[in-house]
Amino acid sequence: MSSILRNIHDRLIQAGAIFCGAVFMFMMVVVTIDAILRYGFGAPLAWEIEVNEYLLLYVAFLGAPWLLRQDGHVRVDILFAYIPERAARRLTMITSLLGGLACLVLCVIGCQSTWEAYVRELPEIKTLAVPRWILMWVIPYGSLLLSIEFFIKARGHWLLTAPAPTRATE
Repeated sequence: MSSILRNIHDRLIQAGAIFCGAVFMFMMVVVTIDAILRYGFGAPLAWEIEVNEYLLLYVAFLGAPWLLRQDGHVRVDILFAYIPERAARRLTMITSLLGGLACLVLCVIGCQSTWEAYVRELPEIKTLAVPRWILMWVIPYGSLLLSIEFFIKARGHWLLTAPAPTRATE
């Protein structure tokens, strides 16, 4: 990946992580205010639960690439204790490739679904009437960033497991 594209990718992931932190702070404040209003004054916020549901979708898809980069995701690693380090790297490379491919599929399907929701002007009607595509666009966007991050991880593991090039003697 060229350095310019890598820099853009890094900044998008960092922006997503910062956004997620701000969203969590907003959600915390809104839930606290709603609890005070609900139990103190008997007048809850009508929109709080729905907005937090939508924001959780954004947090999941904008935060996942950053979390993967930090190796902060949940991982079952009992097998890694019983196999050699080189085999563990290869296995991690393969699982990273599979994760990247799965995220690419999700990205393509998400693009199709988001485009359909936009073209058909499908609303998401609950308490708030929000165009569905505004809620859905984050799925292909986040999946694309996540797939790129998976492929970067797979390449890193490939470079660690690939045999060193040999020089021909003169």
